[in-house]
Amino acid sequence: MAFVQYLCKADSECLFNSFAPLLENYGMIIPSKFEHSKQLYAEYSSYNNNQFSKVNLLISWVNQTEKRCSIEIWSDEPLARDKTLCRKVHNEISQFIKPLDLSASYEN
Repeated sequence: MAFVQYLCKADSECLFNSFAPLLENYGMIIPSKFEHSKQLYAEYSSYNNNQFSKVNLLISWVNQTEKRCSIEIWSDEPLARDKTLCRKVHNEISQFIKPLDLSASYEN
């Protein structure tokens, strides 16, 4: 299974309000049951070269007071494969949902 995880920061205390418009503009589908949830789940489907692939994304709070979130992106593609849809989705989403710079937290 292909899997990528990174930390990011939300704009508000509501994951849906912070991320749903961005993910939907990208083409991800968010089931309505996640509209008022403490987590946000979305999926992205693609059909290329007679092969169906689905990428899942889950955003969860790490620290809601500091608006820190974890983004997990995974698919059923083999992890060892070079060009997975999972990696492509991660690379594209991390352009507009920026990873948190953890190096600044450790500097004195």
